[in-house]
Amino acid sequence: MKKISEQIGERIRQHRNQKGLTQETLALNSGLNVSFLGDIERGTKKPSIESLEKLLDALNMTFLEFFDFEAEIKPFKDCTALEKFNITLQGRSADEVEMIYNIIHQVLSFNDRQPK
Repeated sequence: MKKISEQIGERIRQHRNQKGLTQETLALNSGLNVSFLGDIERGTKKPSIESLEKLLDALNMTFLEFFDFEAEIKPFKDCTALEKFNITLQGRSADEVEMIYNIIHQVLSFNDRQPK
């Protein structure tokens, strides 16, 4: 059985890959050192709760989403457009989701009015 640090590291790598992020990008967005992130992903270092929180913020995820080991994690490139949309909206506020919905609705309404 894998150690918890290895499971957490593997989980971070899976979610990072799902979102199409490099280690460098995730490290930059989370404010962590890229070599520290690599160590976390390999399970050789354990993130503090604060570091894990920074990583999850950068991944737009909650702790509940992160620790849902029942959920399938597939690479972003292999997701359907709707799955990519859902991944992108994870962790966004209700106001942000509503704003994005309104933008999409306006674009589709404009498109529907165009002659075919």
